[in-house]
Amino acid sequence: MTQRKVPEQSLSVQKAVAILKEVGAADSPISTTEIVARVGYGKTVVLRILATLLAERMIERDPSTGGYFAGSTLVQLAQQALQKNPLILQATPALDEISRITGDAGLLMVLSDDESLCVAKRAGTTPIRNVGTELGTRSPIHAGGGPFALLAFSDDAFIDQYLSRPLKKLTERTVVDPAAIRQRIAEARQRGFTIGNEDLFEYIVAVGVPIRDSRGKLLGSLSIGGIAARYPSERCIEVGEKLMAIVASQSGKPNNRE
Repeated sequence: MTQRKVPEQSLSVQKAVAILKEVGAADSPISTTEIVARVGYGKTVVLRILATLLAERMIERDPSTGGYFAGSTLVQLAQQALQKNPLILQATPALDEISRITGDAGLLMVLSDDESLCVAKRAGTTPIRNVGTELGTRSPIHAGGGPFALLAFSDDAFIDQYLSRPLKKLTERTVVDPAAIRQRIAEARQRGFTIGNEDLFEYIVAVGVPIRDSRGKLLGSLSIGGIAARYPSERCIEVGEKLMAIVASQSGKPNNRE
């Protein structure tokens, strides 16, 4: 059997990317010591890479603490990438519309390293706001509305691989049994949308649908949700159907059912 040759990768670039991820994920300027501990590289290597990233303005340094944070060049590149991202271009109008209609928080998510990553959010207009997923939040994909849509509407090989590992229970309602999750997936595919009922965050219910490109490739997911009192089962179905219709009108497809 012929094995596919894996292209050579640059270890220096891999190390720089790892450091950028830690700087970008930090809630406040992160110190050299913290970066070294998190990436596992020697201090000399980390300092050399940090100096290069500083020179390119990919990162900047807080004058008071000496910690590092995302630089202007990195922010500019991220903004340019988002403006050209197929998911953002296709789903932003649907995100705006469903958030306006329901008054609730709308989210766009993509699959990143077997987790969901929130790449856009609309806060909604309801006076009671939830403090669940925010821009940049990563979540497991076996729970929630948007995250679970990324799992439910992925190909079966990916689902098999994901369900082969131990799954974390996030709330009392999180389903972690693989057989039960497969049943949830079958139900979601039948109706065309997912329902996360307090299984990612307590007191939060969300509905999610897949977003696909013109060839049917899964790009990400769109979800809408709020506090459980606003989302009894009948409203979840109503919002799910409405969300599917809005996404279909934007993509020109009848629905996202499989």
